[in-house]
Amino acid sequence: MTDDKLNQIRASFIGILEEIVKFRGNDPMIARIYAMIVLSPEPLTQEQIAKTTGYSRSQISRYLANLEQRQMITRESMPGSRTQLYGGETIPFLDGFRSGMEAAEKFIKSKLEVIDHILAAWQTLPKDIKESADGVKLKEVVTVISAWFASYIDLLSEFNQRFNERVKKIEKDLLLVKF
Repeated sequence: MTDDKLNQIRASFIGILEEIVKFRGNDPMIARIYAMIVLSPEPLTQEQIAKTTGYSRSQISRYLANLEQRQMITRESMPGSRTQLYGGETIPFLDGFRSGMEAAEKFIKSKLEVIDHILAAWQTLPKDIKESADGVKLKEVVTVISAWFASYIDLLSEFNQRFNERVKKIEKDLLLVKF
């Protein structure tokens, strides 16, 4: 009975991942493969993944390359063999995600600085140019983009702060469980 409940919980989690991936316009099989790898206590071979999913090794190979490129899984050679082992750890994935979100925040901030300079330069234009159709349209578009970027930075900053707080708590809780 306990195994059935564990399998139900696992299936629910995999279903959620598949829905998220599908919502983002990607093949949900990539979520299933990621979940298989990250939920497995031992690294898996490409053959094991293919056998479980029913997909060919060449199809699985493409999915694994995608996951590896996005640093969601790791690949190691099996000692004394050409067989590759695929594993996944949640903390490195979270670190990569955190790094990506922080990079996005820095990128948007740098673009907002440029937009601020553009708006400042627009202010120095002669009145007749500012009031021309082109001048008015330029200010309208740049101002809207500026507001969007500023709001996006606010969201990213708040998200990054909360995400880092939650990850620190998770890491602390995981350390307590391990020891």
